[in-house]
Amino acid sequence: MRVLWLSGNPSLYTEKAIGYGGGGWIEALEKEFSKYPEIELGISFLHQDDCFKKIVGSTTYYPIKLYKTKLEKLKHFLFYEMYDEIEIRKILKIIDDFKPDLIHIWGTEISFGLVSKYTKIPTVIHLQGILNPCFNSFLIPALSMFSFIFKFGEGGFKSILNFQSIRFWKHNMKRELDIFRSNQNFIGRTNWDKNISRLLAPNSNYFHCGELLRFPFYHAHEWKQLNKKVIIITSVLSNVSYKGIDVILKSAKILKMYKDLEFKWNIFGVSKSRFFEKFTNINAVDVDVEFKGVVGADKLICELLESDVFIHPSYVDNSPNCVCEAQILGVPVISSNIGGISSLIDNNLTGILVPANDPFYLASQIVWLKKNKEIAKKMGKNGRIEALKRHNVDTIIYDLLNVYKKVNKKGK
Repeated sequence: MRVLWLSGNPSLYTEKAIGYGGGGWIEALEKEFSKYPEIELGISFLHQDDCFKKIVGSTTYYPIKLYKTKLEKLKHFLFYEMYDEIEIRKILKIIDDFKPDLIHIWGTEISFGLVSKYTKIPTVIHLQGILNPCFNSFLIPALSMFSFIFKFGEGGFKSILNFQSIRFWKHNMKRELDIFRSNQNFIGRTNWDKNISRLLAPNSNYFHCGELLRFPFYHAHEWKQLNKKVIIITSVLSNVSYKGIDVILKSAKILKMYKDLEFKWNIFGVSKSRFFEKFTNINAVDVDVEFKGVVGADKLICELLESDVFIHPSYVDNSPNCVCEAQILGVPVISSNIGGISSLIDNNLTGILVPANDPFYLASQIVWLKKNKEIAKKMGKNGRIEALKRHNVDTIIYDLLNVYKKVNKKGK
């Protein structure tokens, strides 16, 4: 079977260390598919390489270059809404060249999901984040649109970029609804994405299939409880408003009031966040929070194994890989009970669920885990057992190949 992936990520096309949110699960899946000669894989993605296609090993890559000069880049920035049609025309040429039996589209966030309107080849969309419910949480409590664009920015040019990002979000959300309406098949893995897809595409087919994690996490040592005076808290986030950096700063400020607790809170994925420091009026350094930037898998594993607890404070999410990666190592996890998280964590058994935007309760659970080390150890072990099942490589490949066969058969 010839399968074409349409992805926002170049997968193995570029050899580089990929950080917290770089799509490492797509790379892992491509590596596994190379073991299955019955699958001929093509991958298309947005990229700066100026070539139509490149064959490396058993994979055919199709980089899509949208602009070659700074002027063309500015045109893309100013006339963003025009580029859906341009991208789809490029993809149709790729389809004509590769001649796939099935098209696997990664996510509803970019234009690629529109391609099903222009081809009779069976398509399936792999749900990642879903923009419309995410944007519902974009303006977190006490943050107005004016404040996001102007008040907490970093100058005039940054305000322009913030304004444009909202414009892009609104266009992408409108396009996403069109993608849901025009597609018949979706792959997901949580109760949340299943129900959202049922709502936005009520007559569609939903297939459950887990996601691979980055391979170093499968081979890492299991977390061992540490007996240190200073506890290490770790989070892995992006610098988007709804990811909860404000909650971390507020929770850390509360923990600083608790005199019997010494801690250090490391945030990976973000190198600085003056926006949220201004927004909360809390300097990270004053509450023992440190922004550590994007790191590769091996470095992150080392940091997680030195941690006492992993915190995910987001306002909305589907199945964040950072939570799954912490679980598969056996690190105790505390997360907001939002989106698809309840499909990952069984409260008080494989982790702790807390309300979104409740820094006081989050702080209380960190203190509680510190005092109840045996429970923390048990939760971490339980989480690891479930994560190893959920992200089992053989099961995921088997399930995905079955999805391909079913979608291809239905399409024909």
